[in-house]
Amino acid sequence: MQAPLRFDSPLASGPGSRRPVSRWSAMRRVRSLLLAAFAAFAAFAMLAAPRASAQGAGAQGAGAAPMTAAEADALVRAVYYEGLPADALARIGPEAAAHLASLLGDPNEAAVHANALLALAASDDAVAFVAIRDWAAAPRTGELDRAAFRAWQVLPYALGELAARDPRALALLRAKALGERPAFAFGRFDAARLERMQQRAAVHGLALSGRPAASAVLDEVERAAPSADAALRDAIAEARALHAQRASAAGGAR
Repeated sequence: MQAPLRFDSPLASGPGSRRPVSRWSAMRRVRSLLLAAFAAFAAFAMLAAPRASAQGAGAQGAGAAPMTAAEADALVRAVYYEGLPADALARIGPEAAAHLASLLGDPNEAAVHANALLALAASDDAVAFVAIRDWAAAPRTGELDRAAFRAWQVLPYALGELAARDPRALALLRAKALGERPAFAFGRFDAARLERMQQRAAVHGLALSGRPAASAVLDEVERAAPSADAALRDAIAEARALHAQRASAAGGAR
C-alpha cells in the first residue's frame, strides 16, 4: 500500500507542522486554496478596470431601456469569466435594483449573492447601500458553504465600487481593513486566516473607491499593520498605486 502523502499546509496547527494526509485530502486542500485565490482575483479583476471604460459604458447604457427585474435575475444567474458586462450594469435602474436587493436578502438565493453584490455595487440606485450593508451585517457562524464564501470574498470589492458613489461604504471597509475577525470558517480556512484575507481585500476595496478619504484610511491601516505582515504591507503599497489611478480617472471629482 502506498504511504500517505505528507502535505505541508500553511493552515496546519503550529508553524512548520507536518501532517500525514491522504492524497485525496491533500488534493482537496490544494483545490480549496486555488478556488479561494481565483475567486478573490476574479472579483478584483472585474472591478479594478479603469473607470473611464465604465463611464463609456454608462453613456452607452443611458440611451438604453432600463433593465427589468427579469433581466436582472438572468444577469446574476449567468456565469462570467471576465466580470459582469458593463453595458448591462449601466442599465440597472430602480426596478432591477429592487429585485437584486430582494435576491440578496433571500437566504435561499445564496448561489447568486456574489453576482448580486457586484451588480448592486455598480448601480446608482439608493437601495444598493442598504441591501449590501444588511447582507454584510447578517450573522454568520459555523462552516460556510461555497456560495456564501464566494459572496463573502467579493464583498470588500463590491464595497469599494459602491464607495465611489456612496461614502457610507468607506466606514464598512475601514472596519474590515483594520481587522474584523469572522465568526465562521471555510474548510481549512480558520477565522484568523480569513481575517487576514479580508484585510487585504478591504485594502484594495479602499483603493477602488478613489476617494481622498480612503487614502487616510490606508495610512491608518499601515500604521496598525504588524511589521511582520509583509503580505498586508504589500497589499497597501499596491492599493496606493491603484487608488491614485482611480482618483485620476475620476478627474479629482472625489
